Amino acid sequence: MPELFASPHQFDRVYQMDVRLHVTEDGGENFTMLDHDTKHVDHHAMAFDPTDENYLLVGNDGGVYESYDLGETWRFVNNLPITQYYKVAVDYDEPFYNVYGGTQDNNSHGGPSRTDNNVGIRSSDWFVTLFGDGHQSAVDPNNPDIVYAQWQQGNLARFDRKTGENVYIRPQPAEGEPPERYNWDSPILISPQKSSTLFFGTQRVWKSEDYGDTWTAISGDLTRNEKRTRQPLMGRTWSFDSSWDLYAMSSFNTITSLSQSPMVEGLVYAGTDDGLIHVTEDGGRNWRRIDKLPGVPSRFFVNDIKADLHNPDVVYVVVDDHKSGDFSPYVLKSENRGRSWKSIAGNLPERHVLWRIVQDHEKPGLMFLGTEFGVFFTVNGGREWTKLKGGSPNIPFRDLVIQTRENDLVGATFGRSFYILDDYTPLREMSTDMLKNDTVLFPVRKARWYVPRRPLGCGEPGCAGSQGDSYYVAPNPDFGATFTYYLPKAIQTGQEARRETEKELEKENQNVTFASWDTILKEQREDAPAIVFTVTNSDGSCVGLALPGAGCLGTRRRARG
Repeated sequence: MPELFASPHQFDRVYQMDVRLHVTEDGGENFTMLDHDTKHVDHHAMAFDPTDENYLLVGNDGGVYESYDLGETWRFVNNLPITQYYKVAVDYDEPFYNVYGGTQDNNSHGGPSRTDNNVGIRSSDWFVTLFGDGHQSAVDPNNPDIVYAQWQQGNLARFDRKTGENVYIRPQPAEGEPPERYNWDSPILISPQKSSTLFFGTQRVWKSEDYGDTWTAISGDLTRNEKRTRQPLMGRTWSFDSSWDLYAMSSFNTITSLSQSPMVEGLVYAGTDDGLIHVTEDGGRNWRRIDKLPGVPSRFFVNDIKADLHNPDVVYVVVDDHKSGDFSPYVLKSENRGRSWKSIAGNLPERHVLWRIVQDHEKPGLMFLGTEFGVFFTVNGGREWTKLKGGSPNIPFRDLVIQTRENDLVGATFGRSFYILDDYTPLREMSTDMLKNDTVLFPVRKARWYVPRRPLGCGEPGCAGSQGDSYYVAPNPDFGATFTYYLPKAIQTGQEARRETEKELEKENQNVTFASWDTILKEQREDAPAIVFTVTNSDGSCVGLALPGAGCLGTRRRARG
């Protein structure tokens, strides 16, 4: 922003992009603003149709819009899942949990992780919890109707999902106190001990015991308190009357991450954007400062800090220094409440900024990392990391959360919306030796039983119901029980096995025997390799279909490695 685009159809017609979209018909002598009543703002890209002088294609913070009448009316392209989510949260609603998140310039949202219809998750299943740039959300684990959301710079609200009411609950300084400094994405934390207790970060740590109706500061200033507007910029300091943007940028010297131990109520950690970590072991009466981490630049930014779920003395921190040109992956562990640290970056790739770490609630060594280039997991506490693929994009995963009831890993991406890894429990059974040698059938999660609805009248999952190709539907998880298995090596067809042997000979420039016609015919008539799951109950009786004399019929799955 701002950018200029010359029309290929009319001389002296130029479009100028900034927050709004303007056009001049006389080479810049005069500009008029195009209509924006149904279109988002903050423009970034524009394209023209060389065969249609009335066509405009515009990209902005709201997505993609097109016009067939030079901007008098606009059509929103609503089937692109390209939302930029800063953070993600989940509730524990029944029968299906909901996912919440705050977006870049497009409100805070909530929506179902799955639905009871055969179509999938429609855009109409989602709802807005708060306006503005959305940031961190949080949901009461005991009451899914209590949702916390915020817009930039700590403007915190409590949303009632039943009534739609929003109550503004941002902590405020007392009379005579200096103004609070709120980060662009201020941290909100629901206490794991009692869900009516909240923590919130400015330059201080705030605590509420009544869902945010009243607040008490439990710390002093935990930052370097450097007064950003008085610091040198481009080699000098500047006047109050210079061109400042104090609203659309973060305050500095702010708290960026909070964590409370689920095992010790008074143990709270706070990390900042100016290279500091503070620890209190008595609920805020005393704080201990940490300003150095081994192998990490001194002015690190704390992206995440997490108290261990199983050991009260262990804590993890994710930091980065990419604003200084250092893109190294920094994730560290302390086994003595922050008094000393060691890196657990293991074999993570270089130049790999890290954003978030979460730990499995059953297996201590199983952890997940959200990074600038996807998600990694470890089964041994960080000695070795493996990238999770499974169809997820190579995109920044800015936040991760585990829905513990369903054992789902939910990720917020900065540009490709939400992704859910359904039932990651097989990873608890993983080991390096298993991946090399074993064929494994993992435990099966209890399946939900219900009659799917047909809201669009069609029968197939994902169907659009004559709504056209632009109708967007996200797929539900598969209906019924899901079998998860691992094969060290794919089951091969006869042709694949023959070619594997022949290729080894070809590498050594050895003779290869020409296959007989009987061999070729057998290969062509062969059924595709498959795995058959035979399901029985505790008595050994077939669950599902059975034929007289043929025994139990299994579920046939095409084999994949």
